[in-house]
Amino acid sequence: MHASRYAPTGQTANSPPIGRTAAVQFNESERSIQVRPCLLACVDETPCANLVGAQSVAIARSLALDVVLARVLPQDNSSGLPADPIAWQLRQHSQRKSLRQLADQIGVTSEDGQMLLTGDPGDELVDWAHANGAALLSLATNRDRDRSGLGSTALHILEHGSVSVLLVPPDHHSGPVHYKRIVVPIDGSPRAESVLPVARRIARTHKAQLVLCHVVPRLSGLTSFGIGRSSELREEIERQNERSARSSLEQLRLRAMEDDIDVRVRMLGPDEPRQALCKLTQELQADLVVMSSHGSTALSDVPCGSVAEYLASHCTMPVLMVRPNLVTGLPDAVYDSDGQSAFRFG
Repeated sequence: MHASRYAPTGQTANSPPIGRTAAVQFNESERSIQVRPCLLACVDETPCANLVGAQSVAIARSLALDVVLARVLPQDNSSGLPADPIAWQLRQHSQRKSLRQLADQIGVTSEDGQMLLTGDPGDELVDWAHANGAALLSLATNRDRDRSGLGSTALHILEHGSVSVLLVPPDHHSGPVHYKRIVVPIDGSPRAESVLPVARRIARTHKAQLVLCHVVPRLSGLTSFGIGRSSELREEIERQNERSARSSLEQLRLRAMEDDIDVRVRMLGPDEPRQALCKLTQELQADLVVMSSHGSTALSDVPCGSVAEYLASHCTMPVLMVRPNLVTGLPDAVYDSDGQSAFRFG
């Protein structure tokens, strides 16, 4: 895909930054709207760019998405003066060359786009994704290994964006990506289960094993029934939850096997879901986690659920956080009468 398939929003390639700007296009003579959904990969000037790029290509290939590499150039207003036009053009030239080299390294063809954005990374990526209908946005998580967290840009995208997000940890192994084991957390909610078409498609493309996981949560708040009675009641409820979860997982396993995928199920608990799932991904040596941005709580006023945020910030493998209305470029994609993706959540 040429970057020109996406409509520019203002600044020419030779202009120095003078405020919030939109995409600097490689070919300004062609200005047309996109014809296919894309994955927007945010690649900075660190070694993480190769990690993000390679993971983006692996996911995009599975979901028939075009890849657009984007680099955000921060704007320095410390002097209070406009940027030097010549220095700005030289910097752009260097960054374009770097992006093209990265595209060659990760196997992105010349038909795909590479673009420069100027300003705050979170704002610019969200604006571009919304304006151009990006289906997925990928980026690295926090590089500070002494802290657990997603990083300010990732948090901003989760809070203000509406696209699905692929979060790549900076210490993940580099090189060609081939998924062998994909973990899908299932909490019994329709939202969690609705990501299965996405996970199944990725697993089938990479011939990967799909592991459906459920953690029976540890119950609390039954002390009003008395110490002995509350313990018995808690154990009985947990057993019922486990039986129900096993039945549901088995149905999902049989359904996924229709794609000739190796599907396994894992039951854990009673335990704390976040920590148990994170530990399991390590034990299984998973290559990817695919999950809904929201699970059983389905709180609309938070950017993602507590389990999704915990896994995204603690797992050592990439986490694909699927959000409502994910659109793919698959020829057999199903849409409703309003043009919404079949992956839409409730």
